[in-house]
Amino acid sequence: MSNLISASVQRRVVGSATRKSVLLYMADKAADDGTGIWTSKANIARDLELSRRAVQIAIQELIRDGLVKEAGQRDCKHGFTIEYAIESQAVDNLPSTREQPVDNSSRTREQGSPRESSARVTRERGSPHPVNQIHPNHPYRDTTTQLTDDPPVDNSDPQARCLAVAGPGLCPASRTAIIETAEVIEGWLREGMDIDADILPVIRARTPTIRISPIRTWAYFTDAVRAAHRQRLRQPARPQGAEKAGAPANPQLQFFADWVNSDRYLPANAISNAIALTLLEAGLTSVERLAQRGIPVPARKDRP
Repeated sequence: MSNLISASVQRRVVGSATRKSVLLYMADKAADDGTGIWTSKANIARDLELSRRAVQIAIQELIRDGLVKEAGQRDCKHGFTIEYAIESQAVDNLPSTREQPVDNSSRTREQGSPRESSARVTRERGSPHPVNQIHPNHPYRDTTTQLTDDPPVDNSDPQARCLAVAGPGLCPASRTAIIETAEVIEGWLREGMDIDADILPVIRARTPTIRISPIRTWAYFTDAVRAAHRQRLRQPARPQGAEKAGAPANPQLQFFADWVNSDRYLPANAISNAIALTLLEAGLTSVERLAQRGIPVPARKDRP
């Protein structure tokens, strides 16, 4: 059982209650790296009180969306059962079910947090004292109120720039550990990666929300940075006006773009014509890349 993957699945939008229950069941059987899932579909159906057909469809959709993959086969008394593995990175990229923390930067220190109120409560004799403060390890702890402004970013230091663009996914514990691996960033730059075009966008896109497991090394981003670099070199210039400058990409659309631009297995029917057109219009992929991945390039309605 993997508590890390189970906790991540619980806080992600999977698409339906059936798909989420099946994915949670598989996470309960997985190792921490998502592998080693080899329970039968019949057992999943019985334990979840679903029809076997519903379980089969749910697993097919999870494989189609890149959340689960077939890792092999295992012998069983009825012949063999398929072993599955959960793509933990793809799960982490799904939209979160939790609301983002409210920006309390305008709140003064005297006001404090509603849960930090000094109001006294009347409680029964012998009852435990109430906890009115937010636990220091709570992911939504109010840390936005500061008495002084943040120091300016040293633009001559690549690691300082990477830390500056990182979101809540790079928590204080991650930052303490990750600064010891600055040589990874230096290696990216020696390989020819562009810090503005390749490195910073990847770090920003990969750290928008709080993570279950802290990132402790810059090497976590290496594959994504290299993929972004390769995609930038092969992709023609983005059409002017395709996307508003500075506007964040749709998370679901970005998920499909990352899938198309990566080297992961991609079924031919995973990308519909509508999604392919949207990716092209947003400049998130190219016609050449779609052809390389075996995806038919749809004809636009405005073409003759």
